[in-house]
Amino acid sequence: MEVQDLMPSVPLDVERVGFRGVRRRVLLDTPHGPLVLDVYLSLYVDVPVNRRGVHLSRSVEVLYEVLSFEGRSRSLEEYLEGIASGLLDRHPYASRAWVSARTTYYVDVEFEGLRGFEPVGVDVEVMLLRGGGRRWGVGVEVTGLTVCPSAQEALASRLGLDVALAPSHMQRVLLKGRVETSGSFVRIERVARALYKSLSAPSLTLLKRQHEAQLIIGALRRPKLIEDVVREAVANIALELSKLPDDTIIEVEAVSLESIHPHDLYAYKRVTLGSVRSLVEGADVNP
Repeated sequence: MEVQDLMPSVPLDVERVGFRGVRRRVLLDTPHGPLVLDVYLSLYVDVPVNRRGVHLSRSVEVLYEVLSFEGRSRSLEEYLEGIASGLLDRHPYASRAWVSARTTYYVDVEFEGLRGFEPVGVDVEVMLLRGGGRRWGVGVEVTGLTVCPSAQEALASRLGLDVALAPSHMQRVLLKGRVETSGSFVRIERVARALYKSLSAPSLTLLKRQHEAQLIIGALRRPKLIEDVVREAVANIALELSKLPDDTIIEVEAVSLESIHPHDLYAYKRVTLGSVRSLVEGADVNP
């Protein structure tokens, strides 16, 4: 009997044990065709009360088996579910397996006639239960900016300008949306599109001087509080993914890196799709 198979001195189960931040390469299926991405993987199983530990080398063996290139691109969810299934096979004492991947993905962005192919942060998690239960989570983080509507109205009044053309302070915003389902596939591009629509403007990598003016004018026409951003992001994600089941979970968080304050702002909302479906059906929240 190996050390891991012995009874622990403190008879407690452990929620998750495994590897964190393992760097591997995957061949991903995208709308632009196959794409090779570097991902950081974390993989865990639970440990019951009667075991001291986990045979971790078995987890690495599963990684090598599932991530071997077979000439066929797959979604991140397919890769992760394959790893999670392999973990349950190799660790028969475990009742649950979690696998997550973190990477940078690229999506098409369009705003006021400007276009960009922009990086977004992505994290995907798959959880499998022995016996068949599963949950998939897809998180996407985009970068954009907001225009403060309060300062804009004050400046418009003081300067005698139309509100839509009045200046205001702007700030960079990190906006993240996460969708959790019982195993429905969610395209990264659709979540990213919903998030970008919820900002005053997206951040674009390449902007000539005339393009900067174009983006700023467009942003001034769409002033938003951080609360507006979170509400609209929830609604826009719900619109994009309206065909998913009611128990789909939507989480949105926004961090505003304030330009005129020495602190940041934060807002967060978690809802089920069913709870907001009636609010957004037939609506065009933010064209």
